[in-house]
Amino acid sequence: MKPLTTAIAIAFLTFATAASTFAQKGGESEGPVGIFDSRAEYHEFMGSAKRTAYGEGGSPELRAMIPMLNDIALNQPIGSTAGQYNAEGTTIGMLADENVRRDLEMVDDQYKELQTASQAIQKRAGEQLRSLDFSDRENLMEQIRKMRSSAEEELNSLLLPHQVKRLRQIRFQSQVRRKTLVGILTSDPVMSDLDISDTQADELKDAEKEIREEMEKEIKKLREKAKNKLLARLKPKQKKEVEEMIGDSYDFKESDTLRGNQKRGGKGGAKKGYKK
Repeated sequence: MKPLTTAIAIAFLTFATAASTFAQKGGESEGPVGIFDSRAEYHEFMGSAKRTAYGEGGSPELRAMIPMLNDIALNQPIGSTAGQYNAEGTTIGMLADENVRRDLEMVDDQYKELQTASQAIQKRAGEQLRSLDFSDRENLMEQIRKMRSSAEEELNSLLLPHQVKRLRQIRFQSQVRRKTLVGILTSDPVMSDLDISDTQADELKDAEKEIREEMEKEIKKLREKAKNKLLARLKPKQKKEVEEMIGDSYDFKESDTLRGNQKRGGKGGAKKGYKK
């Protein structure tokens, strides 16, 4: 098992244990939670979803959908818990931003209509969610894809063509800010949609690495130029003292202990993993 997969599995087991303990406490599992009649039912559903997504032979596509499933299960607006999973919000969720609506030239009445439709779609999705069979992985993903596709089509029908196009562009730009352009292009669904081969994906990643190294060299030059401009504003004696404090340039590497302590920060930064 890969280290990342192991970490995810441990995190999931911790979550499952905590959820089980919580559900067993007297009275805390009583009462409905989201679309479920009890907290125990909710945890059972999300537990099955996460085991299928992160377990042996897990589905990357399903992992990306966990936040959406969690929102529907909790009967919350889709995209509400995206941050908890370090995931992207939904396209419709982006319309909550007034600046996005202004860019799309969306009037208030149109947005209210979208909100009403979204609530109806989510209620219907909640009913479909309870019938999902997580043991049938192939059909499971097909059912979830249909749910998502149907919801997107219905919501897009309430937008004008230029609004649909622009909203997709803004969402794509938002994703690039989080994952980089190459990260988006070399992962599904974009990789499959553009028919990018594994060889081409590797070439793009190599090119990104080369470009990043070139950028770092240019940034280093700009920083040196900026430093010299700033020092030029000091008196000769002050400049000499500062240059003495700085000394010759040191080429920091990711593996350097000093860089590692800088990243950790705080009082415990130098202690963690440090051996005399």
